[in-house]
Amino acid sequence: MVDSVCVNYNLMKKCFTLFFILFFTLNAGIGDNQHLYPIPTIVVETNKTKKVDLSVYKRDQDIQFKIGDHPDLEIKFLPKADSLYISPKETARGLLLLSLDVNDYEYKLLIKVKRLVPYTFQYRPSDEEQNIVVMGGFNDWSRTALSLSDDDGDGIFERTVYLRPERHEYKFVINGEELIDPENPVFVSNNIGGWNSILDLSEYEEPPAGQFIKTTASQSDLSFRYLPPEEEISFSKVFVLFDNVLLPNSRLHIAESFGVSVDIDGFYDGLLRIAGLDEEGRVIPENHTILKGGQPLNPALHPDDWYLTVLYCLMVDRFFDGDPSNSWYAEDPDIHPLANFMGGDLAGVIKKLEEGYFSNLSVNAIWLSPVGCVPHKAYVESIPPNRKFTGYHGYWPVQPREVDPRFGTKDELKTVVATAHEQGIRVILDFVSNHVHEDHPYFSEHRDWFGSMYLPNGEVNIRNWSEETRLTTWFDSFLPSYDYVNSPAAIDQVVEDALWWLETFDLDGFRQDAVKHVPHNFWKQLTSGMKSRIPGKYLYQIGESFGSDDLIKSYVNPSELSSQFNFSIYFNARGPFSEDTADFSHLGKVIRDNLEAFGPVNLMGNITSSHDQVRFMAFADGQMRFDENGTERAFTNPPTPVQDTASYDKLANFTAFNLSISGVPVIYYGEEIGLMGAGDPDNRRQMRFESQHTKNEHQLLEKISTIVRLRQRLPSLSLGDFIPLIIEGSIMIFAKAYYDEFILMAFNHSKELKEIKVNVPYIENELINLLDGTIIPFENGFITLLLTPYSYNFYKPR
Repeated sequence: MVDSVCVNYNLMKKCFTLFFILFFTLNAGIGDNQHLYPIPTIVVETNKTKKVDLSVYKRDQDIQFKIGDHPDLEIKFLPKADSLYISPKETARGLLLLSLDVNDYEYKLLIKVKRLVPYTFQYRPSDEEQNIVVMGGFNDWSRTALSLSDDDGDGIFERTVYLRPERHEYKFVINGEELIDPENPVFVSNNIGGWNSILDLSEYEEPPAGQFIKTTASQSDLSFRYLPPEEEISFSKVFVLFDNVLLPNSRLHIAESFGVSVDIDGFYDGLLRIAGLDEEGRVIPENHTILKGGQPLNPALHPDDWYLTVLYCLMVDRFFDGDPSNSWYAEDPDIHPLANFMGGDLAGVIKKLEEGYFSNLSVNAIWLSPVGCVPHKAYVESIPPNRKFTGYHGYWPVQPREVDPRFGTKDELKTVVATAHEQGIRVILDFVSNHVHEDHPYFSEHRDWFGSMYLPNGEVNIRNWSEETRLTTWFDSFLPSYDYVNSPAAIDQVVEDALWWLETFDLDGFRQDAVKHVPHNFWKQLTSGMKSRIPGKYLYQIGESFGSDDLIKSYVNPSELSSQFNFSIYFNARGPFSEDTADFSHLGKVIRDNLEAFGPVNLMGNITSSHDQVRFMAFADGQMRFDENGTERAFTNPPTPVQDTASYDKLANFTAFNLSISGVPVIYYGEEIGLMGAGDPDNRRQMRFESQHTKNEHQLLEKISTIVRLRQRLPSLSLGDFIPLIIEGSIMIFAKAYYDEFILMAFNHSKELKEIKVNVPYIENELINLLDGTIIPFENGFITLLLTPYSYNFYKPR
């Protein structure tokens, strides 16, 4: 009897222990006490090895990983570095689950397998052309990685490369000189005054699968409907994860061919992820829902969440002069007026805050250009034609912790932030971490913190944007770059300086300059310091990197940056939106690929132009071409005032598009009135306000203010699922769905009135145009839209 009792007791104890482990394994991530941040789906490609830095997803750096095996994957894990290497085998297809054990809790990694297309680049050189390399976005424009060779002696140099089935830009490097492919008649502007050849492998891409769409939400359940592709193929498999935990079937209700509902009872903060395969084995795009307090993110409850933000970017010197007494101009006839100070200051920002300029525009965050001390004299750039510039922009720091008197005082910066916060507006500051000006004390006192301006072979390493030199190149001879790789003390000091700015002025984050030129260790240390020194406050960091999506997103993770500017959308959208008659056909695929790269709900920055780009109005008005050198035009032949009133409508369309897709829309100062400008520094003209506006500028300001207000009011625009309906020619129609909210967006980017018949999924009642109140009837499964020239429209079911 005693033995029986002991056996039963031990059995009960084992069962309870098993239940306890099972419960917390399945529910890890339901509360807010998790080991890991959500690890995005890992995309692996055939014939390549993918490296994943798992350390950036740790909430606790002391945790240990154990990686499971998978029959379709070659796995290598280096525990000391938390580096995971994955190579897909020939048998690998679709979506795979890889087990990840963390302190005896089981998580899952989603692995997506992509098949690449082999392509052979060829070049027939002259006798003088010997060293031949192909470079492109597929290798981050490395000038050495992919050399061509003539192995069979036929005089043709070749290199076979495995590439994604999409459009690629590339060039040859011949004896160090960049050239487009002479055998390829298809090329495009490289956005800096030159050209890149185009290789389009899109024909090898498999047709897209359907998608899961958010439909309804209750306190305990979220429902998702499956929208099949045209061939009416259903889904065959669905994976539902909360953060990194694969939810058990008991949490799911799957209706065959229709969709899935998820029991979220007991969930707290985290990311709900729906993924799957269709009956053809194709991967269904992921559907993401951000949960806060156990419910989908709601603007009414969390209006200050960064996912619901519209960011206004201003250059302090060019915005408004609120205190003429601190104005200063370099007295030098060799300085072009555009390259000199113009008097804008923090007092001017305060005045515009107090006047309600930003609130009337409905933006809820401001990005200030750097306000630290800069030199008091001009410098000649080392790149021909060797023009002279001042540091009016703030990107030439000469002190680590001082506000330049020409911009204002420390108290005024504090007032800017406090006044903005009173209006529900957050403030981020531009921070320069890559370099200093040669007059900076760090350069004179710690020369060992900085690299050399010369390469080992003696060549000058200035503005060398190649992948091999991105961590060492100097932006100019008087702007030494930190050598963070070999100078941990430099990282320590600059991180402390950044934290000083955050803490002293109660800032809400940073815009980070030149991100790809700074190593990952710096960003990890800075972000770790921000979390530990300012706990309980989400500090947003948006970076600037030009390069491939893979390079850009390598810095976007919980341990580094919140986001970067979404240049793949910008460079592919500005062309169609600046044309008299757009061709949106390619943009639809770009959007789809972009959502896969950065997530269906993300914080990437959407721009119409910036302080580094030609202003959109110059393209839209036909005064500049994409292949022109924008900086040269700024000095020799700047664009004149707007000639065609349709240019304002084009900019309104582009802005409405940016405000309708996932990400953080960024309004560069003056875009709200259609400010004109070529490249730097003409894209930084003095801002003009109401009394100086033309009728067209005032109307554009009203339009953009209205669109921003809609963005703030309709969570589907920022958080909803992107549902493409018609994206061809000059017509772009898509829907955004966020549970019980459904918005239809329609663009006509042409001179003609368009009547378009649209089949809108699962909508069976009339729509109302949110801009003018027009009612659109629903008849026989279709709606008919009458779209005026150069128009955007928002519709909602009545």
